[in-house]
Amino acid sequence: MSRPVQETVELRARERPDAVAVDGNGTRLSYRDLDARSAAVARALRAAAGRPVAVRMPQGAGQVVAVLGALRAGAYVICMSAGEVGERGRAMLDELRPAALVGADDALARWFRDELGGEVVGLDGAANGAPGEAAAPAEAAAPAAPASGDRAYVAYTSGTTGRPKGIPHTHATLSQFVTWFAEEFGIGPGARVAQWAAPGYDANLVEIFAALTSGATLCPVPERTRTDPERIAAWLAAERITHFQTVPSFARGCLPALGGLPDLGHLLLAGEPLTGELAGALRVALPGARLINLYGPTESILATWYPVDGPVRGPVPIGRPIPGRRVLVVDEDDRPCPPGVTGEIVVLGPHVTPGYVGAWSDERSAFRPLPGLSLPAYRTGDRGRWREDGVLEFAGRGDSQIKFNGRRLEPAELEEALAAQDTIAECAVRAEVDADGLVTRLVAYVVPRGPEAPPNLRRIGRQAVRRRFGDAMPPMVFKILKELPRNAGGKVDGSRLERNGDPARN
Repeated sequence: MSRPVQETVELRARERPDAVAVDGNGTRLSYRDLDARSAAVARALRAAAGRPVAVRMPQGAGQVVAVLGALRAGAYVICMSAGEVGERGRAMLDELRPAALVGADDALARWFRDELGGEVVGLDGAANGAPGEAAAPAEAAAPAAPASGDRAYVAYTSGTTGRPKGIPHTHATLSQFVTWFAEEFGIGPGARVAQWAAPGYDANLVEIFAALTSGATLCPVPERTRTDPERIAAWLAAERITHFQTVPSFARGCLPALGGLPDLGHLLLAGEPLTGELAGALRVALPGARLINLYGPTESILATWYPVDGPVRGPVPIGRPIPGRRVLVVDEDDRPCPPGVTGEIVVLGPHVTPGYVGAWSDERSAFRPLPGLSLPAYRTGDRGRWREDGVLEFAGRGDSQIKFNGRRLEPAELEEALAAQDTIAECAVRAEVDADGLVTRLVAYVVPRGPEAPPNLRRIGRQAVRRRFGDAMPPMVFKILKELPRNAGGKVDGSRLERNGDPARN
């Protein structure tokens, strides 16, 4: 297999010890500093070899040191945000029973120590990269080298029942993916990669290790800046960021402030459907940046990618498979669909997780193998279709399609029609159903462009939808928000939408 990421970072530290590894939030670490401080963490975690270690810290130098140190100790990591203190955090810790929790000694840490018997490890000034601290010489902290199939991390996503799903990935998968990511998108010495994704999401680890295994500089985004479109545009310029990965809905919010970013060479979008209208606007705002649409479930990290090199009408394709992943579109009988026919997207290959951990470990339906194929498979629940040229198009979620009077509608298509209006900055569409599961009306959560909503905003929205889809539409309610609520990963938080807004029915 390719070298585990922690070994590659050690190699970079020997090759270019004085190069800047992490730069942000008032802390600048050279690769020599990073090597020494992560070695200190590894020594503290030697007893955790082969077991999980929870790193509960905000993104930044401290988190990077802790994650790298845990991997060097032979542990595998579960990352959590510093604010993760509720039932979700407890459920994750109770399920994995980590050997140690690295982070602040607060109420959750005390619960972890008292109830689960785990060790709580804090980072001293040298380990977390406090400015002015001298790095101690790196000492060997050398557990047995991990096998390719050993776990590197477990990422948690929300399950349909509300209980998070733990998704494990191996050293081979993490190393293979970040190597491809860095090579394909030109990450190397001199690049400055934004660390925007929140801890706990696999994108956070991809950002860390795509940068550090290639000799680039990782630039953590300040927390107050991370969710503020205007601030982040200014931060991208001030920090001379070359690579920025985010979700399309957040990129849309940044549009008015984008521009004047000559250093930004790659804008990578993932996690949500990308519309042609938004892609076109981003290409105009950032003519020097390469725009990439990425698609895929956490169960395979990602699955496909598509460079947006020209104008696109309608949804942007999700492209072709990432190396190491095979993608099929199958019908209800698991037969491959011909080009132009919509079916379920299935990801196959050695980098598909073998299954969930903990409470979801018995869930096997999504991992049923396809007939005649021995490759590990994950049935995404997403719909797609191949074009004649071998490019894959996303056709929505099988469980989110709206059917009204026999007509199928995709919320993403409705959102695209609304977001194309000059008076609307952002929007999200949800369906309300009755006791029989039938759609009774649509709810459009709309953020106006500008400080005040124009009095005719709802009429403009209704007209835009009817122009696109005709009169055979369910009744629609508009709720006007100041901003769309988002989860820690930057995606629109549907569970919080219904608690917001100013409704008015057509």
